[in-house]
Amino acid sequence: MQEKGKSAGKSQKKSWFQGLQSEFKKIIWTDRSTLIKQTIVVVIVTVILGVMISIMDSVILEGINLLVK
Repeated sequence: MQEKGKSAGKSQKKSWFQGLQSEFKKIIWTDRSTLIKQTIVVVIVTVILGVMISIMDSVILEGINLLVK
């Protein structure tokens, strides 16, 4: 009785991996130039947001220091 459960489990895993493989083949990968452009944009936006957060943090810290003193 356990034999059937094991073979059914293997079959289920096999069909799951076949489904995964067929879905993976449907993926449309971007070309290299688009990937580079998008990566540059993400890096630039990340740096800008980091600088903005740092400036806001400094301003808020100075404001709190003025109120405490």
